[in-house]
Amino acid sequence: MPRVKAHFRSLPYGEVADALGVVDRTGASASAKLCLRFAVLTAARSGEARNASWSKIDFAEREWRIPADKMKAATEHRVPLSDAALKVLDRAKDNHDGSDLVFPSPLRPGRPLSDMTLTKILRDAGLAERATVHGFRASFHTWALEQTDTPWAVAEAALAHTLGDSTQQAYTRGDAYTKRRNLMDQWAICLKRP
Repeated sequence: MPRVKAHFRSLPYGEVADALGVVDRTGASASAKLCLRFAVLTAARSGEARNASWSKIDFAEREWRIPADKMKAATEHRVPLSDAALKVLDRAKDNHDGSDLVFPSPLRPGRPLSDMTLTKILRDAGLAERATVHGFRASFHTWALEQTDTPWAVAEAALAHTLGDSTQQAYTRGDAYTKRRNLMDQWAICLKRP
């Protein structure tokens, strides 16, 4: 029998906004709750969001540049920031601890949140049986494919996935940034609770 690959648990995209509302009502630190919301809004991996630094946020360009050494594919990734993501960053300024970290640990100033912090929030919110932090990326991708006219490659680029074989990569020099900006703005609107 072929081995079945287990996927990260993810919520249906229609439930993500309500889940973030539940998370907001937990007793977790403001830094942790804002980090999770930022990760969901940007479709970032947990480690990318937890290690986000102010020096990589360009408010004028509405952009977050994740350095290659913080990325799974070891290449820099530009993330367009929606109004909602910028609001999260504005709120995160209240938790500034003097370091360059956007979401510092409240227990260890100058250090990022631990890798289990966001998972614990989901447990405390009663969501851990149905969702993982990484699973929100699947919620985003499913939403993009089912609810928008976004080409598959643009949704993949928003997740910082490497596309195609080496020949295709040699000819694809852009990152669909303008299309990704539109997609991330639409995602933020989808996550607004009525």
